[in-house]
Amino acid sequence: MSRKRSKKPKPDPSPTVVVANKSKAAIGQFESAILLWFNEADPISILVLASNAHDCYHALRKKIGKPADHAELVEKLPRSLRERFNYIQDFAKHGFKDLNENAVFDTVVAEALMALCLHSHFGIFEEVTPLMALFTARTCSEHPDWMNTDSLPKAVQDSALINDAAQGSRRECFERFLPSLRRLGAHIASPL
Repeated sequence: MSRKRSKKPKPDPSPTVVVANKSKAAIGQFESAILLWFNEADPISILVLASNAHDCYHALRKKIGKPADHAELVEKLPRSLRERFNYIQDFAKHGFKDLNENAVFDTVVAEALMALCLHSHFGIFEEVTPLMALFTARTCSEHPDWMNTDSLPKAVQDSALINDAAQGSRRECFERFLPSLRRLGAHIASPL
């Protein structure tokens, strides 16, 4: 019996070749979605990045025996909502899906996926990056019913960030607070 040839590419080492793994893919896509979100950029790009990151986090959690509890919550959503959720993800990902159609979606879908990514990230790594901490603070101000301030890292809880993150636009929040969070360290322990 012959062994099936791997389709995994094996490029020769060069300055343009990077080594990726699921953790890097999850974190990179999640943080890219956050950066776009703070800059109020293209909602479809945010959705696709958040969706891909969510899939990576789900696989990582399953691998370490910590399946995402939110998968059960998604299954409890009304079928019509799940179908709309899946439709916009498929529409954005597959070029020929409804090629001559328009798709309407609520951008809160991407924000909800990002909140799930945050929960999964902490469940795996038990800390968050400064960018993720800032996203958490701003999300608490925009969607207070999604998470409470006790879910913020202690360093953030002890600062004025909780009250001030809601002030101004997302971009102003990002420019004002990310530098001080980065000074706290590369990663921030969080009680999420």
